[in-house]
Amino acid sequence: MKLSSYCVVATRVAALVLLLGAALPLAAQTAIDTIPPTVPTGLVGTAISANQIGLSWNPSSDDVGVTGYYVYNADTGGTVKIVNTNSFSHTGLTAGTTYNYRVSSFDAAGNNSPWTDPPVSVTTPVPDSAAPSVPTGLVGTALSASQIGLSWNPSTDDVGVTGYLVYNADTGGTIATTTTTSFTHSGLVPGTTHNYRVSAFDAVPNHSPWTDPPVSVTTLPPDTTAPSTPTEILASAVSSSQINLSWAASTDDVKVTRYIVRRDGVKIATPVSTSYADTGLSAATSYSYTVAARDAAGNISPISASVSVTTASVADTTPPTTPTGLTGAAAGSSGANLSWGASTDDVGVTAYIMLRNGSQIATPVSTSYADTGLSAATTYSYTVAARDAAGNLSPISATVSVTTGSTPPPPSNSASLAWDSVTAPNLSGYRLYFGSAPGTYLQALGQGTSVGNVTTYTMTGLASATRYYFAVTAFDTLGIESDYSNEIFQDIP
Repeated sequence: MKLSSYCVVATRVAALVLLLGAALPLAAQTAIDTIPPTVPTGLVGTAISANQIGLSWNPSSDDVGVTGYYVYNADTGGTVKIVNTNSFSHTGLTAGTTYNYRVSSFDAAGNNSPWTDPPVSVTTPVPDSAAPSVPTGLVGTALSASQIGLSWNPSTDDVGVTGYLVYNADTGGTIATTTTTSFTHSGLVPGTTHNYRVSAFDAVPNHSPWTDPPVSVTTLPPDTTAPSTPTEILASAVSSSQINLSWAASTDDVKVTRYIVRRDGVKIATPVSTSYADTGLSAATSYSYTVAARDAAGNISPISASVSVTTASVADTTPPTTPTGLTGAAAGSSGANLSWGASTDDVGVTAYIMLRNGSQIATPVSTSYADTGLSAATTYSYTVAARDAAGNLSPISATVSVTTGSTPPPPSNSASLAWDSVTAPNLSGYRLYFGSAPGTYLQALGQGTSVGNVTTYTMTGLASATRYYFAVTAFDTLGIESDYSNEIFQDIP
């Protein structure tokens, strides 16, 4: 009973579904796509090589979607390729041949656009079979006993020269490949003859004929001449652990490359210059030195005469005495003159350290110093210390204070002017221009008042009850003058 009831229900449901399906309107059924894509535009062809052409075009559009493109042979109408992108590379072509192409697009329903029109015509290039010209002007020079230099004029080619081959003209073997018009052949035997030819090649590669006749070059004979003996050996002990050496340069038929310095008969250095500082020595010890010269072939000169020198007995650790009697006096409104008594030292005082307000400002070697560029009506504090060659410093001296004078007022009917400095290695100075109207000056350009290489100046002798306008220029040692600076004005009461 339960199974029968189930079957009846199922039958009714199926009938209901059939009735609903029969009642669907035609407008609700799926429409058929009959609209083709647009014609591709912008078709371009390029010969990539003698057997390959590249094509590209702008994508087509479609009401549903573009599926792909047909690439046609416009001469035969046959399809070359079906692609799903807007580019194609046609390979396996014949060199020097013209090919004509059209393209159409299609969608998923099989709708095809018209062909592109007119066809695109592309010709593959003819392969490069022309060789470069033969290099000319081949020249060889013996640079040394083991080295020969070659050079030649550039070759020409219808496409482009890629490089050159350097041949052994005796064996025909290639010595080198180079992209330049020169070559240095190294590692040769002294006094031997070598014959060279050169040819050029391009990217294919096509090779030019060899240069003819060959160029013959003989390396220089072996260098067996030793340099001259070093002379004028000088040695001085600069401390308890260092001796400085110097000597006159040796000569050689080719070139001196190094010197050999020996201390007590043992080689200690091979400098290329004519001086050497021997360090790490023992105090109060005598050392003997000789020098010899050496060239590139390894020839060594006779050994020089020996020179002996003794290092200082002990390191200098004793500072100079404290400077005494420090005095100071104002030098106008912007300077101070200072002097003091000399310090003493067990070796020698080499300089003094001058301090202003606790900061070092100078290292004079004498017992006086003129401090400049100070501010007017200002008090400055000075001290001084002594220093010897070993860098030992004395205690700092007693302090002296100096007060600079006041700046005198500018004269009446005057204008005090200042400007920023110009940084130039050939600066000669500045010129000042003025007038009683804006932008108009009483002096022509180049005729302004030359004030020298300073950045302040007081213009005097101006008329009362007048407003003056000022500008400044800079000029160099060649007489070239800058533009005017910004303009300022001042009223003269």
